Amino acid sequence: MTPAGPGTRAHYVVVGDGPLAFRLTRALASRFRGSVTVLVPDRTSRYAQEILALELEGVDVQEAARVDEDALKAAGAPRAAAAALVNQDDGGNVALALLLRETWPALHVVVRIFDESLGRHLERDRCTVLSSSAFAAPEIVGAALRRQVRLPVRHRRLVTVSDEEPALPTRMVLFASDGGTGVVALPTERELATHTPKVLLADAGEDDVLPEVRADLEPDEDEVDPHRRRRFGEYLRTLALTSGWNLLLAAGVLLVVVLVGAVTIRLATGASFLGALYEAVLPSLAGSDPDHDAHPVVKVTQVALTVVSVAVIPWVTGVVVDGVVRTQRLLDTGSPLRAMSDHVVVVGMGDLGTRIVRSLDRRGVPVIAVDVDESARGIAVARARDVPVVIGDARRATTLRGAYVGAAQAIVVVTSGGATTIGISFAARSIPRAKDAPASLRTVLRVFDRDLARRIRREIPDSVGLSSSFLAAPSFAAAMIGQEVKATIPYRDRVLVLAEILVERGSVLDGAHSSDVGLDEGGGDAGTGTAGRPDGDGPPVRSRLLAVDSVTHSSGGGGRMFEPSQGRTLNPGDRVFVIATTAGLLHLRDLARAPAGLTAAASGLND
Repeated sequence: MTPAGPGTRAHYVVVGDGPLAFRLTRALASRFRGSVTVLVPDRTSRYAQEILALELEGVDVQEAARVDEDALKAAGAPRAAAAALVNQDDGGNVALALLLRETWPALHVVVRIFDESLGRHLERDRCTVLSSSAFAAPEIVGAALRRQVRLPVRHRRLVTVSDEEPALPTRMVLFASDGGTGVVALPTERELATHTPKVLLADAGEDDVLPEVRADLEPDEDEVDPHRRRRFGEYLRTLALTSGWNLLLAAGVLLVVVLVGAVTIRLATGASFLGALYEAVLPSLAGSDPDHDAHPVVKVTQVALTVVSVAVIPWVTGVVVDGVVRTQRLLDTGSPLRAMSDHVVVVGMGDLGTRIVRSLDRRGVPVIAVDVDESARGIAVARARDVPVVIGDARRATTLRGAYVGAAQAIVVVTSGGATTIGISFAARSIPRAKDAPASLRTVLRVFDRDLARRIRREIPDSVGLSSSFLAAPSFAAAMIGQEVKATIPYRDRVLVLAEILVERGSVLDGAHSSDVGLDEGGGDAGTGTAGRPDGDGPPVRSRLLAVDSVTHSSGGGGRMFEPSQGRTLNPGDRVFVIATTAGLLHLRDLARAPAGLTAAASGLND
């Protein structure tokens, strides 16, 4: 295999035909400066044409109706540094991963898989399993709830906040804008003089309530929380809802008959009211043995009650049975049992929609799942979690009213097809807002085209357009070059990655000062200049240090997390946490890697 080391143009193979394949290919060829061969079933497909239209050096699109060993050889798998399997087919991706593992054991394989349990069985050395929806779902949930996002830097609590949110202690500026469409990632002090900070990295206090955000495979404990059981009161409320006025009318008639009979018997016999009520209930509900010594009025009343009950009791029984059947059907289908408000409506229960519903439900946020197809994979998950489900076309007002969109705090549309997504968003805005509902309906859309997302944002107030492939591609690309990405931070058409990088023995960073991790575009760095990029062209090469996790020594000592302000010399085995552009990440990885011929075994570092 050809390592993706400094001074080499690594080769990558991408198998897939979709938005993730397009963005991944662009990232590998432009930001990571690799050559890429893309295997697609049809060169005339939309995304194959999008890839060809990139006109990037080293990008080749090959058509293969069936991806087998011969097709992979023709794509350059024997000399590739890594291969990515990004089709939306778990079974097909697993089969190809096993083929690659058997044929080229040293090849690093990155596999897109939605099924968590299947992914855990497949993941091992030289095989990384990722889910694009796992990276996209936290960002979409955060956008829907207008909440801050936690960044996983060990025990630190770091959040991204915009300049419009309440101020937290600012740590660094992530993105700045020139007031138009120009966006600078990790701006320098000089650039900040002419730009406006838009997204900041801040420290969160211990009392701040933040959602737990993870961009990895979710656990198997899934579908049903064993502590969640339907309450008897909920069942009765549903029974009353389904039976409606019929049950009330039948019960009312029976009650009136019994009360009239009880009053008549009391007036005729002078008995107590409870005794008269007892005398009236028996012939009304179950019949009673004839009493030949009873008062004539009592006999007439009992006969009348018995005759009336013959008609009333079957009526009541029919209403109750019908209500029970309808109640059970409603509970089984998962339809909303009562009016909801201040909830989130998720339209589209594919891979991404399923993760979003899980995430919201785990956070205790009321949510309703909507899909036109009852057999969609996420519908079963929603029902198992007791999440209300509405089956229907979300472009229709009746479907949206059934999901109580008029009282919702947000609607998340993650359907496939741009026209469908836009149609649903416009239909949702046309639903009148309920009196006690939030003033504005937050609209979050999955949109591939960034220009279209901006136009929708101008057309629909309080809307956000996000692309799952845009959010996930940097993580897939980084996994292919061998570096784990902890999180991604998107803003407009820019993206930053949070990464944990191991300093290897004999690398450029071995013995360098921690300030040398800060890089700036144009061959300069934020520190002494020892870690600068050798050339000034290409994508922005920038990074900012968040923390240094020192190596733990077997003899004791180490294992501390240092702040950037507490500058120190980097040692082999240290791990640096950085926010970087994707090109900056690649450059830092090269700086932290040992030269060819040297090994930096983790066991040796701890001596």
